[in-house]
Amino acid sequence: MKSFIALSTLMLLAGTAGSVMAQSTEPVVKPLATAEDPTQKTILVGRAPAGGMVITFELEPAKTMWMPMGKRWMSHAPGKDEVFHVEVKPVDPRSKTRIAYADVAFEAVNRDNKRTVKLSLHPMWGGSGLHYAANSALVGDGVYRATITVNPPTFSRDIKDKELWMQPARADFHFKLAGGKLVEVSEPAPDAQK
Repeated sequence: MKSFIALSTLMLLAGTAGSVMAQSTEPVVKPLATAEDPTQKTILVGRAPAGGMVITFELEPAKTMWMPMGKRWMSHAPGKDEVFHVEVKPVDPRSKTRIAYADVAFEAVNRDNKRTVKLSLHPMWGGSGLHYAANSALVGDGVYRATITVNPPTFSRDIKDKELWMQPARADFHFKLAGGKLVEVSEPAPDAQK
């Protein structure tokens, strides 16, 4: 019950940030006990309430995706340097349902080398259900500040929910790569799907 109240309070605070509904606090750094290799398994980078939803961010091994390319569906293999699969799961905490029909953007700045990676994440179905994802090389070892923006979903709403998710929701995450492995992530908020 305490985690539900804390999550509800954070979500209420997150909704007061103006036209882009952002999380209410800076991500809290969580050092990992042992370095984790996201090219070998899925690693939770963070989970944050923002704009009436909870945004989960994971890194995992890059993968071939079956996707529309032009007028045909085709296999899209990871590019030469694309070793990470950036995966984002926006969730409605009330219904515990993943949010579909949204445009999701990912931007990560490597604070050590000042390089940036920007991705438009595709809606995707896979072993973890509906999510938004893209393969990426990221931009080297270092401390990252990642911003995930979930734009308003384009589905109809019940009149009582007419204002729900009508502004972009943004959440910031911290992670650190050393030798291609994660050594720090963001302390996750409670899981909205449990």
